[in-house]
Amino acid sequence: MSVSRVPPIVTLTTDFGLADHYVGTMKGVILSRCPGAQLVDISHEIPPFSIFSAAYTIDQAALYFPPGTVHLIVVDPGVGTPRRALCAEALGHLFVAPDNGVLSLVAARDANLRARELTNRELWLRTPSATFHGRDIFAPAAAALASGSARFEDVGPDRKSVV
Repeated sequence: MSVSRVPPIVTLTTDFGLADHYVGTMKGVILSRCPGAQLVDISHEIPPFSIFSAAYTIDQAALYFPPGTVHLIVVDPGVGTPRRALCAEALGHLFVAPDNGVLSLVAARDANLRARELTNRELWLRTPSATFHGRDIFAPAAAALASGSARFEDVGPDRKSVV
């Protein structure tokens, strides 16, 4: 009996809504870099800039995905500011998100959470904009992690904590 390998899974949680191109554009970036990815929409109806709603949503959903799932969370009132971009390893999953509290409930659930600042520009799109980090930084990094072309250790330096 052969065991089939599960294709990489990338979940998306945003406050973008679905009325425009933003979610589709991020999916295009992910699929361009990880063509075999299964993309799962957790929610795109998080209330605008509601970090707590995003934190609660991903905390409640993540446990029900297979180990190794990459969760992309873009609820980011600080886009264009010096806030950091993160990759966290927790609960057997990877989380790519801004360092603004969206991972606070996941961090509370897993005392062994490890985090790295997402500074490796080789994982980003070539010229990131100041206002669409979901497309230019977070989505390509999530795709690299899902495809295996980057490891958790490759994204950037250790962070001692997440906000």
